[in-house]
Amino acid sequence: MFIAGVVASAARSTASYYIRGPRCAKWPLLFQIRRDVMHRTIASNHKRSPAEADIEQIDFELIAKHNQKWDLPTTEMPLDMGAFRPASICVADINVNPDAFAGAGPAESGLRALVAQDRLEGGREIPYELTAPISMLGDGCNVEHAFSCAPIDESENVVLYLHGGAYRYGSPASHRGLTGRLSGLSGLRLVSVHYRLAPLHPYPSQLHDAYLAFLFLVQQGFKPQNIVLAGDSAGGNLALALLLLLRHTRVAHTVCGLVLLSPWTDLVSSRSSMERNAKYDYLTGPPLSSPLAPARIFYAPGRRYSQELVDEMSHPLVSPVNGDFKGFPPTLIQAGDKEVLVDDIAQLHENLLRDNPDRQDSFVYECYADMVHVFHQFIELSDAEIAFLSAGKFMKGL
Repeated sequence: MFIAGVVASAARSTASYYIRGPRCAKWPLLFQIRRDVMHRTIASNHKRSPAEADIEQIDFELIAKHNQKWDLPTTEMPLDMGAFRPASICVADINVNPDAFAGAGPAESGLRALVAQDRLEGGREIPYELTAPISMLGDGCNVEHAFSCAPIDESENVVLYLHGGAYRYGSPASHRGLTGRLSGLSGLRLVSVHYRLAPLHPYPSQLHDAYLAFLFLVQQGFKPQNIVLAGDSAGGNLALALLLLLRHTRVAHTVCGLVLLSPWTDLVSSRSSMERNAKYDYLTGPPLSSPLAPARIFYAPGRRYSQELVDEMSHPLVSPVNGDFKGFPPTLIQAGDKEVLVDDIAQLHENLLRDNPDRQDSFVYECYADMVHVFHQFIELSDAEIAFLSAGKFMKGL
């Protein structure tokens, strides 16, 4: 049934393309087919969304198994961009002060509990992939040094990358095509973290893992001001929340820079692009009032909807668009004007400018016409290549 549905969706998309023309001027046929198939697949997963009254009957372990079955596929790293090696962080080797989380809003109690759990159980590791750009892998280069997670010199910048996937899907493997291009075009080494996923590991597990990964890089010898935080979609949310947490705990007031690709900035948003672009973007899902809303599965699976819940999810460490951005580092934001999150992303840029009136040029917002959510993943789009080149240039200039 699934395959038949995909074939039917592709056929309808092809017929529409040739009869009515592309849905958007910049959409080639292959992209329109992929968009329609992705939209159908995502929408089919939400057809039987239970009512709030049935929330206690939801089996979140079953949902997690379904997520694993339909996880984002592995993508290939372009050979002309770089290469990667897997490794892991031993959590027991990272010194975390739980008292530093005091006052961290809805994240405080969870972060304290996660630190205590790591100390009690011991032995947990956080997998990651270290990507070395092709410029470090040629003749005469020390390849082993390139794949050692330690600074080559004291001025080296490194990228800490946090993948997207609604906090339910994805891994460093699913984003190799993206991270390889960012590393290769910037000339920077990149660490892509395999953080824990909801619903089995709800908020703030992901923030905790990202925080540990940052401390790991500092422990390895990288200075906070030499670490670039980057991420797409939920990973962009996580990169922003991580920097806000680092400032709160006084681990780092700032970092080298931020690169955010279609970041999920507001988990309780009701801005107009959610409806305006629904017919263009592949992203779709039940509203926040549904127990299976992606934001609720991430933040508090099984918890009933209430104004208290919405207020908690509006906190900057959950919805970073509401943060205090005074003194934020240089930031590149890329989005598509046909994605459902574009108004939230534009609001983030406005808030960055508002809080840094004397540094307007430090915050770059590129909104690409006719593009959808994280359009970078669609290599058949010319704007994807343009965006990667722009991101690489930005990161080189930090």
